This record gives sequence, C-alpha cells and structure tokens, in this order.
Amino acid sequence: MIQITMANGCHDEWKPEEYTDYMYDGKCFVIIRGGQWVGIYNMDSVRKITVDK
Repeated sequence: MIQITMANGCHDEWKPEEYTDYMYDGKCFVIIRGGQWVGIYNMDSVRKITVDK
C-alpha cells in the first residue's frame, strides 16, 4: 500500500491491486499501473509518502 499525505492535509491511498510499480525522479513521485502513469505527485506539495510492502 502507498499512502501519500499532501501539504494541505489531503491524502491518497493506493492499494496493491491499483498499481504495479512506482518511481521517484527527484521532483515527482509517480504511480504506475501496467506501464502507464496513473498518479503524478509534485514533491513540492507532498508532506509524507509511506510505502508498505
């Protein structure tokens, strides 16, 4: 599970069946499903990311 908390207090939760991979490029955190980017988070707006395997 991936939990993303934004600076404004909102949060998103991605269950394992909703993504196949994720990546961080230094500026953005990207959620990937089947080779397609399905979630893009600008790290300037993110407070915390928790990845549970």
